[in-house]
Amino acid sequence: MKQTISNTAQVKSYNVGIVKAALKSLPSETKTTISRVTGLSAATCNTILNELASRGEILEVESEYSNLGRPAKVYKFNENYSYICCIYMSYENKENILNYAVVNLLGDIIKEQSMVKERIDYDEIENLVQELIHQYKNIEAIGIGIPGVVTRKNVVDICDIEELANCALAERLTDKFGKYVLIENDMNSIAYGFYQAQEYLEETSIAVVAFLKENWPGSGIIVDGHIVRGNTNFAGEVSYLPFGCTYNDQKELLNDRNESIQIISKTICSLAAIINPETIVMTGTILTEKLLAEICSLVSEIIPEKHMPHIRLENNSSKYYLKGLSSMTLEYLNKQ
Repeated sequence: MKQTISNTAQVKSYNVGIVKAALKSLPSETKTTISRVTGLSAATCNTILNELASRGEILEVESEYSNLGRPAKVYKFNENYSYICCIYMSYENKENILNYAVVNLLGDIIKEQSMVKERIDYDEIENLVQELIHQYKNIEAIGIGIPGVVTRKNVVDICDIEELANCALAERLTDKFGKYVLIENDMNSIAYGFYQAQEYLEETSIAVVAFLKENWPGSGIIVDGHIVRGNTNFAGEVSYLPFGCTYNDQKELLNDRNESIQIISKTICSLAAIINPETIVMTGTILTEKLLAEICSLVSEIIPEKHMPHIRLENNSSKYYLKGLSSMTLEYLNKQ
């Protein structure tokens, strides 16, 4: 009996999801059109639309008039029914940068701001979340991007911002605000955002690699459309590749032009050989077009031409960071 109820609930949730997805992709439509687009019966669509309208998740707009009888009701998706807030941080040029954005259900940015902070710790993040929830009472979920490893238990492990290391960020914020909290690695977010922005027709594999001054390199990996996290969410931590130097010496070597060419070339070769991506996106303050051209030349001496990934330089990765983080947070809400 319980299994039947569970299956029924899952079917209803799935049907609600495809109706909402259809309305997101259409400016506004009648029940008849939505039924045709989704493949659901008119009766099922009618029930779902009435429920969504009663909650305010969809809006009834001007009726569509016809010579055949009563005007048909026309519905549109209410993109402002709920918001999410995305908070992401970085350590750049020896400064702690705290960024946030409030985003609606279509991924449109309502408000966005970046701030330089003396320190970023749990209290700083909690205060920001509290301020945003007070200002935007329809925030339903929180996405947080951190420059470090997040364990499977949603605890921050290794982190460039030391105050957040070993912090159970998601659990503490959920207990405090009663909202769903997603914690994601920065490079995974950027890679997912880039992948989403390209709108690939088929599932493919890409990698995004960052080389920043005064920082260790990192990467985000997408294989067949899915983020590669690994057994302990350590996948992508390319700073631990065997470059023939200590982990701490690596920062210094990346400040030397010739040494950086060697380290970056080895990183690209490793990714090309292990995941064979279609594209490797290079980003970070160390990289220039001229430097990347030399690196590509060196890589091409090792990786056969037919297996050589397309390598491109992307100077502005922050837009992909927000897109990836917001997309993952919205995907959670869409399942509810």
